[in-house]
Amino acid sequence: MMYKKIVLLSALLYASPQYAFNFKPRVVETKPKPQHAFNCRPWLEIKPSYFFFATSPMRQIYNHGGFEVQGSVSVPVCKYLDLYGSVGYRKTRGHALNTCEKTSLNVIAVDIGLKPIFKFCERFYYFFAIGPRYFHFHQHNDSPYVDCKINGNGIGLFVNTGFDVLLADHFLLGIFGEYSYEKKKICPKKPNVFSNGGVQIGGFAFGVSLGYAF
Repeated sequence: MMYKKIVLLSALLYASPQYAFNFKPRVVETKPKPQHAFNCRPWLEIKPSYFFFATSPMRQIYNHGGFEVQGSVSVPVCKYLDLYGSVGYRKTRGHALNTCEKTSLNVIAVDIGLKPIFKFCERFYYFFAIGPRYFHFHQHNDSPYVDCKINGNGIGLFVNTGFDVLLADHFLLGIFGEYSYEKKKICPKKPNVFSNGGVQIGGFAFGVSLGYAF
């Protein structure tokens, strides 16, 4: 009886190292969650802002500035460069300098340009965009001494810059500033009313941007 116990114990001691050597713990591999690069996807933005004129006499006539809103799209062309386009509308109200009659100016602007984007943190990005701008304006005047309605269009320039943060996989929040150059010669139709030449109706805009990245 004692002999059988010794043989059984020896067999167990011999088998234990073999089982431990062949045992391999099960490893569950998890794939890392894909990180969506902000500057490698097309995205849309709505950009409300406050606008004010850069030069006189526009800054004196429309001394309170006005509201502007833009809708923009960015499409990647390479890793750090997007093709940028936007359509914007702004409206400003003011008063004539000498007679104080009411006047308003509406502008529709269409931009197309290039937009470099630089990542400086995990979810933070810096950008700037530059390119030509087509603009159309309509001015309404209550003064009897000037044209009641003045319309025109032209080609100008825009430059904007700002910061964006990726809040989730698709949603963006940012701040931006923009300068626009929109110079146009005004030709009055009323007799004895003369224009001083070209008028710069562009200026500066500062606002926030709300976007969605695809």
